Amino acid sequence: MKKLFVVFLLAVTAIGLAGCKKATSYTIDWDVISDDLEFDKETPVTVVFWHTMAKTKDPSEGQQALLDLFIQEFKVLYPNVTIVHEQKGGYTELRKAIDNALPAGNEPTMAYSYPDHVAGYIQSGQVLPLNNLINNKNAEIALSEEDIADFIPGYWAEGQVYDNRGSILNLPFLKSTEVMFYNKTFFDTNNLTVPTTWDEVKTVSQQIKTIDPTKTPFGYDAGDNLFITASEQKNIPYTSVDDQGNGKILFNNDDAKDMVRYFDEMYEAGLFTTKDMLGGRYTSDMFKAGNLFMSIGSTGGTGHNIPGNNEFEVGVAPIPQFDLNNKAVIQQGPNINLFRKSNVQENIAAWLFLKYITAAEQTARWSVATGYSPVRTSAYDVQVYKDYVGQANPSARTQVFIDVANVGKVQSSYMFTSVVFPNSSKVRDEVGNIFTVVFGNTKSVDDAFDDAYDEARY
Repeated sequence: MKKLFVVFLLAVTAIGLAGCKKATSYTIDWDVISDDLEFDKETPVTVVFWHTMAKTKDPSEGQQALLDLFIQEFKVLYPNVTIVHEQKGGYTELRKAIDNALPAGNEPTMAYSYPDHVAGYIQSGQVLPLNNLINNKNAEIALSEEDIADFIPGYWAEGQVYDNRGSILNLPFLKSTEVMFYNKTFFDTNNLTVPTTWDEVKTVSQQIKTIDPTKTPFGYDAGDNLFITASEQKNIPYTSVDDQGNGKILFNNDDAKDMVRYFDEMYEAGLFTTKDMLGGRYTSDMFKAGNLFMSIGSTGGTGHNIPGNNEFEVGVAPIPQFDLNNKAVIQQGPNINLFRKSNVQENIAAWLFLKYITAAEQTARWSVATGYSPVRTSAYDVQVYKDYVGQANPSARTQVFIDVANVGKVQSSYMFTSVVFPNSSKVRDEVGNIFTVVFGNTKSVDDAFDDAYDEARY
């Protein structure tokens, strides 16, 4: 594979101009770590890993128990490496812990992270670019071309959303997406067709409203995901980043306004709702209670969409599209990034562990135990995964997880993620709020967009 040597500067200021959001100056230098490394397998080295994993008792439950098993297996391969892991609460608490640790040089070797978290960490100069590890002259350290091609394309691309120059700052690990859960019992009883497009959603929702006027047919948990996904499906500009890493805010446009009006019409007709319009109650709770018949939510929350006593059969389908020739579904879930350490052996050890836990066998095992998606295509052919999805007589609950896995595999070819930059998370918050104020009739569409744009810029 061609080795890559690039040093580039992302120079930015704290003032946003003409929809361009900038931050303090920082440099991403791939050559802070060599592309020709040797790992010392004799000298003891400790890697610190911060995450959000819950404690579990058995590896079959995933999370910390399965991580501990991976660590034991890795120890057999590299006896001199000790992996110390620590749960830091939820994602917000983890980000704050790292933000607080970076100035003092107390950050971990590796950590769970979302792209917008990493966009903030970059400015410390301590985020370790992975390019020279991926392309290392040492085959034991490098990823082969086959390895790289084996990662789900959308998941791999999420490591490169920080600029237009190919910097890779994280690898995927705990990945999920969105699917549509639907009340299969109700659909079958009433001979309803599962929708594949948003226009079909409107049609079948009108049919449901005729059958049961007291219920809302369709719910979408996350308003921000709805805005971003619908924009991607319709090729509507949302955000971008230029060659210097400056984030551009592009969502305030006529096409996006028409998209919001489309969903507002469905909301006003009683066909559609979001979590925010339910007072913060998850649409999955309404779905389980039989008060919604279709609900879009994260595959990571699959269990929250299954009624406790199997009151009805749950079906799983890909999310609806505006254009079946331009499909898009958002990808979610944390990646893992590394931080620069004075002892390069610590960084190499962390990288080797990251390679191990993202290999096909391990990501398949993680998927089976947790319900999250494998990050490698070949994981679908690993025997433990094939045995899981091919069960002869699964329970009703397990069948939903299997269906989610199969739909996730189908959708993996058109997953996407948005570029990130300082304040990109603020942009996400503001566009999600547009639906809330428009649906609630507290602002006109034009005012909602103007206000969101102004808030997102600063």
